[in-house]
Amino acid sequence: MRRLTALLVLIILTAPALMGQQSRFDEATFLLEKQEYREALTLYKSIADDGDISGALWLNMGIIYARLDSLGMSKYYLLQAEKFPETRELAGDALSYVNERFSRRSAVLPPLPWDRFFSYLSESVGLTWLFAIAFFFLYGGVGLLIYSWFTRSYKKPFSYSASALLAISILVFASAFYVHYLDNRFGTGVMVDRQSTVYETPDPESVEVSTAYEGYIMRVDLNRSSESDEWSYVRLENGRHGWIDTGALRVF
Repeated sequence: MRRLTALLVLIILTAPALMGQQSRFDEATFLLEKQEYREALTLYKSIADDGDISGALWLNMGIIYARLDSLGMSKYYLLQAEKFPETRELAGDALSYVNERFSRRSAVLPPLPWDRFFSYLSESVGLTWLFAIAFFFLYGGVGLLIYSWFTRSYKKPFSYSASALLAISILVFASAFYVHYLDNRFGTGVMVDRQSTVYETPDPESVEVSTAYEGYIMRVDLNRSSESDEWSYVRLENGRHGWIDTGALRVF
């Protein structure tokens, strides 16, 4: 009874906030339809600042920035909208349109098989399922191992099977921890300025490595980037590494 009462109190307290968020979203969408883009964008940003994130929010913000001819910002939000199942297809179509409008495109090196594999694990499987699979094999292996101790028939097959399951669980655990490490160390950066120089060191007087243009995608080393407040260490899609002005990027 107490739990039910507490739940009802929680609903009563949070309902006005939820209704307020939906009201602001509807108002912003109405402004978007009226082509009052900057006013709509201000409302959408206020919703995002409150932490009420959704695929529709990112999608609409991406559309607004495309209408305002800020293609880098548009791509940044559309890439995030693409992660939500309900907006994945629409965001993909919008991204195709935005990418066609960029005046310059980066040369892209094909990712290594190792990178593709762990990218697939992170995006398609996810950490939760990786750990669940690892525990499944771990418990199965331990169960078979214990059973082999108390049986005489088929003792070796049970023992070998247990060893195989335990070995698989170790590999899956290792993969899960590595994916977790990658997710925390690296982010995806989108170039939102018209262009910016990539330097060999975090110093504008150092050797110029390359030039990044609006819409370029890059891998941001969050660990190394923490060494400097105003610079980010990045790997461009053409394989070049260097330092770029953090203000030129949006990272997620």
